[in-house]
Amino acid sequence: MLAAYEREFGAPMPVDVWNIHNFILREEANSWGVGIPPGFDDTQKKLYEIADHDDMEIFAQQIINFRYWMWKQGQHDKPLIISEYGILMPPDYGFPAEAVKQFMWDSFDFFLNARDEEIGYPADDHRLVQQWCWYSLGDTLYYTSNLFDPQTFVITPLGEAFGEYVRTR
Repeated sequence: MLAAYEREFGAPMPVDVWNIHNFILREEANSWGVGIPPGFDDTQKKLYEIADHDDMEIFAQQIINFRYWMWKQGQHDKPLIISEYGILMPPDYGFPAEAVKQFMWDSFDFFLNARDEEIGYPADDHRLVQQWCWYSLGDTLYYTSNLFDPQTFVITPLGEAFGEYVRTR
């Protein structure tokens, strides 16, 4: 993308901030998960299983890998925003409310504390992530991570846990 931009316009792409979504989903054509982006010849990459969907080690490594990519591109002096992440899988797939709450709180702890002197954002004490957005406030299809009920607008137990984290940490 960066090289294509530079070829097209004869100058480096002007980037102020990088935004990514960070879900742990299977990367395989014609399967559950995220599939393979158009233009790629591969039929599979990372073959995560459903049980991996809330694995904090994988989650953190994906962010570290992206920050490393930013560093290699000379972009580590830009903020990184995780503009969407959460748990998409339903409770009957092994993601009960307590597990989702734990993943949410662990991810918040990671975002607040993960730093790296080499690849982190220098203007933010070398933190890896500058802002993040939990998915979702109230989705009718992927409801496991809802902070509010989309029909009643009542805060969910996970929404209460979100507030508890903010108040106590």
